[in-house]
Amino acid sequence: MGLFDRIILTIYTFALTFLSAAFVAMAAGWSVPLDAVRDILDLQQGRLAVGVTAGAFFVASVRLLYFAFRRRGVGRTVRHDTDLGEVRISLAAVENLVTRVARQQSGVREVRPMAEVRDGAIRVTLRAVVSPDVSIPEMSDLLQKEVVRYVRNVVGVDVSEVRVIISNISSEHRRGRVE
Repeated sequence: MGLFDRIILTIYTFALTFLSAAFVAMAAGWSVPLDAVRDILDLQQGRLAVGVTAGAFFVASVRLLYFAFRRRGVGRTVRHDTDLGEVRISLAAVENLVTRVARQQSGVREVRPMAEVRDGAIRVTLRAVVSPDVSIPEMSDLLQKEVVRYVRNVVGVDVSEVRVIISNISSEHRRGRVE
């Protein structure tokens, strides 16, 4: 959901909150909002304004329902042609591979990858939380190279770009693994 849709959702939520409060007040016996609505509907311009507002709410409702019930990830695949035919790999599978290779890197605490296909190649964005004792430039460079190598070897498709975004530096010290 983009910024525009979040703004619509915010306005929609505030308007419904206001209307809900008005209906509760009317149910409790306060007749001023009901009288105001009747006065507005008696005027031609008032009916037009109410109709336009109701139409905008209807369009916003349909748009928000679309985002609520659309199936995410459908059609999100990368295509790889081989001698025997076509192979499609979901971007969710690519993201899982990226998570695996990123977690193997020293100093990476958490990682959230996002993969997309542009011009037949995969672009990866990694949001990571790293240890405070790691050199971020060195770790980022190594992480980018490993992601490119690993995805190319496993999936067979080139990675055109790996963006590393360090979203936080962890304050916890990692304990050694017991194996």
